[in-house]
Amino acid sequence: MSAANSPVAPSKFSHTLSSGEGPLGYRREYTPDATLLLVGFFGAGKRTLGIIASISLRRRFIDFDAFFCQEVQSSPQEFISRHGLARYREVELKVSRDLLTHFSKGCVIVGLGGNASHQQHSLLCEFAREHPIIYVRRDASDLQRLVGSSQDRFQRIFEVGNEFFESCSNFDFFNHTRAQLFCNDRPLPAYLKLKETERIFVAFLHHIFGNSHRSVFSIDPFSSSHTFALQVPLAWLDRTRDLESLEGGADAIALIVPPEEFNSRTLMDRIARHMATLRNNCRVPVIVDVTGSPMMWADRETYHRVLMSVLRLAPDAVTCSLQYGMEFTHKIHASKGNTKLIVSVHEKLPVGDPQRSLQAAALRDQLQLLKADALRVTGECQRPDDNLAIFSFHRDLSTSNMPLVCYNMGVFGMASIWLNPTLSPVALPSMEFNGITLKQAQEAMTACYLLTKKKFTIFGQTLKHSLSPEMHNTAYAVCGLPHIYESMQSEDVLKVHDLMDDENHGGVAISLPYKSTVLPFLDEVSPDAKDINAVNTIVLEHKYQPNGERVTIRRGYNTDYIGIRDCIDKHLSPANAVRDGTTALIIGAGGMARAAIYACYELGVRSMCIYNRTLENARKLAEYYHQWTQSKSGVNLRLHVLQSPEDSWLTDLRPPTIVVSCIPTYQIGSESLIAMQLPDEWFQSRTGGVFVEVGYGPYRTQLKEQMLPRESKGWVLVDGLMVLVEQGIAQFEIFTGRPAPVHFMRRAIREQSMKCGFVHQ
Repeated sequence: MSAANSPVAPSKFSHTLSSGEGPLGYRREYTPDATLLLVGFFGAGKRTLGIIASISLRRRFIDFDAFFCQEVQSSPQEFISRHGLARYREVELKVSRDLLTHFSKGCVIVGLGGNASHQQHSLLCEFAREHPIIYVRRDASDLQRLVGSSQDRFQRIFEVGNEFFESCSNFDFFNHTRAQLFCNDRPLPAYLKLKETERIFVAFLHHIFGNSHRSVFSIDPFSSSHTFALQVPLAWLDRTRDLESLEGGADAIALIVPPEEFNSRTLMDRIARHMATLRNNCRVPVIVDVTGSPMMWADRETYHRVLMSVLRLAPDAVTCSLQYGMEFTHKIHASKGNTKLIVSVHEKLPVGDPQRSLQAAALRDQLQLLKADALRVTGECQRPDDNLAIFSFHRDLSTSNMPLVCYNMGVFGMASIWLNPTLSPVALPSMEFNGITLKQAQEAMTACYLLTKKKFTIFGQTLKHSLSPEMHNTAYAVCGLPHIYESMQSEDVLKVHDLMDDENHGGVAISLPYKSTVLPFLDEVSPDAKDINAVNTIVLEHKYQPNGERVTIRRGYNTDYIGIRDCIDKHLSPANAVRDGTTALIIGAGGMARAAIYACYELGVRSMCIYNRTLENARKLAEYYHQWTQSKSGVNLRLHVLQSPEDSWLTDLRPPTIVVSCIPTYQIGSESLIAMQLPDEWFQSRTGGVFVEVGYGPYRTQLKEQMLPRESKGWVLVDGLMVLVEQGIAQFEIFTGRPAPVHFMRRAIREQSMKCGFVHQ
């Protein structure tokens, strides 16, 4: 353990802030190239997260110990043993100042602050005014085991060290090393847990720097298209294991922090830990709601401390009550960074009461000057018909671009939940006694004709093995959507017009072999589907002209490449992370092969080989992408055609670490099923890789049999059922505009495939 990273208890820091906001004067707004600094205890995971950040942000990675050794020609511990701690601190301060001065842009720095001094503390606080400094937290019991000290000694070290790291940083990231992540009811291997950490941390960094980073294809939760916020009480997360219910189709998660918890000594540790849990188990934005009940307001200082501590976690949004006035709200707004601010107003009168409408109009004008991101107005009603005034209230106040959230609380206010169009609060299925669930809300909207029933159909030549209807219909049922998903098998592609011309249809999923054939039938094609020259998802938008004539707009998308891309990305171990020189092998030359090449390109792969049993088709595919490369400015892609299994692997290319088999796993039309084995020489990557088979069915392919023994050599095998789910998630969200209930879709595929006797990995 190096001296610079050991958790030796530093002195108390007299100017530590008690508000939880970190160094004074910062606004959490940074230039795109501002250097990122990670601090924290030894064993918290700073180095691993720092490497992830340097790769994601394309920054130079600097470890303080290595930099110190480079500058002084001695490691920190060697220097201390030779010259003593006092002299080390002098040199450490100079090296730290030089490091932060000369590398203030374009870097990720770790290792500073482990053996803290007052001087270094001041240096870090100054640096934090214009740079993000992230305090990497980890479970205290994990840290104690790594340190190996007694409970009492560790507690003293932890308290003082925690005070130091909090006071010189402006963000917290809880490294949730104890998260229980499962796949098909089996614990995920260590590298996949690391991939989850990578996913969450990269999203965290994008938020800090204000980069757009959405992992869902549904509508913006702040839009007025009937979006819902799942209410998750802090206490529920303390005790629950039912984490799958977090991803049940809501547009956002609202973490509820009640005022009675504000003075708890463990509050911020719990919030940080539970934020990590939410980010681990859902893909939608997280809102931290710290307004609570109007009868239980905390004092101004306590409320401010809690809000500022929450902002350190970089949630997607935070609520702030106007209980303490506009000046208080201005202070929160000034420190929110890229977190959205929802200003909240509550009174005992129902929303829409004439007295409230005048007040709310004046408030809206004030908030427009403040540039708040949303206004939430809540009230209480004594009879159900009090809710009807919400319509006029919303119309009168929604003349600006600011999203408006308005509803009544209590038993009689439940009808207002589905009348409100933006971020309506819905209860967890296990807590429906506290409110209305998402399923109930959408069923109520259907009953009142606010939500229209739509049909969706998968269309193709051979569909007897398709599991898509089961997956989508399960998802609709879980979310309370009235839609239905069917299948239509046909030898004639023109039959697709029967579906596209039906006013009850909201979309068509296109299966083999029609993914390119249907392109001339479409009005619009997404840029990625246009690049791939194939679609598998058609959204139908029916509009009516003033004369009553119906016009249908047909929009085409491709989610096949998304499914392949995400399966590769989620299962590619850190040792095989995509870098310069990474090579992919694509097997096949049909529509799925087109999607596979595009997926690999999206992941950063620039060298690929194609093998197909019919050589001419492989050459046509390579030529298509060569022409595509020439048509795009700045696009660089090398494609090579392997002519025969007897060919040696190309000497100027590394062995592939990504292999995607796009060979059908069942018979299509009159074509016979393809049996294939490839030379072992093509799979000689020393670190293994990921093998994705995009098809699925009741039989294990020869190629899969060939790859199975290679699992012990670092190869991860991903079957077509996983690809089906990943592309289906995107397809569900494009079809419905709603976030997909991911866990339930995966479970439906797993259970239905077992009933059908399909082969699992």
